Amino acid sequence: MKRFPKWMVLAIAGTGLLATVSIGLANGPNRLNNFTFARVVYHGGGFFGRFGGFGGFGQWAMDFPSADLNIIRVLGLMTTLKINEPESVELTDEKLFEIPFLYILEVGGLEFDDDEAKSLREYLLRGGFMMVDDFHGTYEWQNWESQIKKVFPDCSMEELPMDHPVFHCYYDFKEFPQVPGIRALSGGRTYERDGVVPRCLGIFDDKRRLMVLVNWNTDIGDGWEEAATPGYERIWAETAYRLGVNYAVYAMTH
Repeated sequence: MKRFPKWMVLAIAGTGLLATVSIGLANGPNRLNNFTFARVVYHGGGFFGRFGGFGGFGQWAMDFPSADLNIIRVLGLMTTLKINEPESVELTDEKLFEIPFLYILEVGGLEFDDDEAKSLREYLLRGGFMMVDDFHGTYEWQNWESQIKKVFPDCSMEELPMDHPVFHCYYDFKEFPQVPGIRALSGGRTYERDGVVPRCLGIFDDKRRLMVLVNWNTDIGDGWEEAATPGYERIWAETAYRLGVNYAVYAMTH
């Protein structure tokens, strides 16, 4: 497995460049050789709601915008994608269908309304891709499951086997890793709540295209954000960046 140079992990800057990969674009929203990483703005998140805490933002904005900026810088260095600035987008916004890659996190408290669920369903069936991240344990899983069933009432989330292309399209993974969040580490653990075992699941369309990639009991966004934080081990940040690169490459080639 290729190793990130230290300067990249700690600073996400510099002039060094590892091997690049050319991205072929599949059918789907905005497949015009532009990559936009867009964070989903959603209702829910307990007390904070949509526009509560986190500097005036809701729960959807955890790690925002630093995690988003860091991962697109790595993607710009590691791939030949034309990288746009990261965005935040509501599911009912018309620009949703111009974005190839959605990122949604902290889904243990989200609430889709009917219009959001309908729009997300159309987006995914038309070729969009969504990465789900940073939710943990039984209770948060149950909430996520209830909300995604508003989008796909009959959907099943399948455990992704380690031979799935998403784990090998750039970096090779032998097992699905648990990237710890900084809050968990402050309590002396790498997991949160009862989410001891990290899992990666998927939702597929009728042609077996992976539409939704679900990362449960792991916090990849914190790996992107905390790369330079003292005490946050380099291997966790590297792992998070490798997964992010794989996910983006997969989304833009399938």
